[in-house]
Order: sequence, then C-alpha cells, then structure tokens
Amino acid sequence: MRSFALVVALLITTAAIAQPVVGGLAPSVNFGAHVNFMNANFPGPQVNGATALKDVYGPGFGGGVHLDIQLAMFSFRVSGDYLSFSPDNDKYRTGLEGIIGTAAGQFSVQGGGITMWSGNLNAKIAILPLPIIKPYMTAGIGLARLSVDDAKVMQGGTETKAYAGFSSLTKTAYNVGAGVDLSIGVTLFLEVKYVWVVTDPETSTLVPVTIGITF
Repeated sequence: MRSFALVVALLITTAAIAQPVVGGLAPSVNFGAHVNFMNANFPGPQVNGATALKDVYGPGFGGGVHLDIQLAMFSFRVSGDYLSFSPDNDKYRTGLEGIIGTAAGQFSVQGGGITMWSGNLNAKIAILPLPIIKPYMTAGIGLARLSVDDAKVMQGGTETKAYAGFSSLTKTAYNVGAGVDLSIGVTLFLEVKYVWVVTDPETSTLVPVTIGITF
C-alpha cells in the first residue's frame, strides 16, 4: 500500500503546485476517466530466475481515473490504472510447435493471470495550439504493483508443470507517448504510449492505447 500512498501524495503535491496564478490566469483542474487496451511483453512467473511463460500473454484490458492540471501550453496528469492480462493458449502452442511439432496442440496454460495497479505522473505538451483538435506529446514516471497467479501447464487433462506466482511486487515504470484531445465542451482523447516496467530478470514492456474523457 505504500506505493498507493505515494501516488496520493503526488496528486496532492501537484495540485498544490498548481494553485499559484500563471500568466495572470489560475490553472484549470479537471477530472476524468479512461479505458486501456494493450499488447504486452511480460516475463511472467519466474522459475529459478528464468521466465517461464514469456511471450504467451494476450491483450490486456483495464481502466482508470485521472486528474489534469492545465498550465497554458502544457499540463500535468496524475493517473491511476488497473490492468489485467491472461496467457493466450494459441500463442503458447505456436511457440511450442517449433520445439515439439504438432504435439503442441495438446498443451494449454491454466492460471498465470497478471494484475497490475499503477499510478503515474505525466507531463503533457501541446504540439499545435488548435482550438478543438489538440495533438500532444507526453512522458512520465510512476509505480506499478504487479501480482501473478499460479500457473499450470496441462497436457490434455493432466498437469505436467506448475509455476508459482507472487502476490505483489512494486516496480518503477516509465512511459512516453503521443495523443490528441478533442475539445467539445468536454474533452475526449486518444493516446498511445510505450511503457516499460523495471521487472527482474528483464524489463516488462506495454503499448497501451487509451480512450478517455475529461470533464
């Protein structure tokens, strides 16, 4: 829970920084919500320091909330997100085919789901100051709290291998990306980012596509 306490502290501090008048005008503070769709390269459960289920995870889904503090041409966004990933058995079997041939069709993965809670502080800067459509670039840093369910490799109905997960692991996360705001009374936005989470023994990467609304 310390990671979430830090995110709350970041939100409070950022809001406090935004209170002074900038250029004679007070910054605007707005709240919103968003949904995420993404592909990811998660190492998955570890076995003796090795990644047991690398490259078998399917698309992830999730959502979150955010707070935007607008300061003229740039702004800050504090966001919190929940994401969920599960192994894709088709990808797992495809990876096995190069090793054991057509017998790979007998195998499947049960469990092994990944849950990620994250909090991030991002800077946004407008590329073109247009009145309605506003493309922007963004970059930020945050914390990601990961948990992985136990996984089993099944051959038919028989368990052939078990991989232990873990209940929680908090790591630093970085991101860069670009998006576009559509201001029509409320602000709709579409954003694509590249995210890397500093996991061991190798870094996990995500490419989330985010659709959201800010009031």
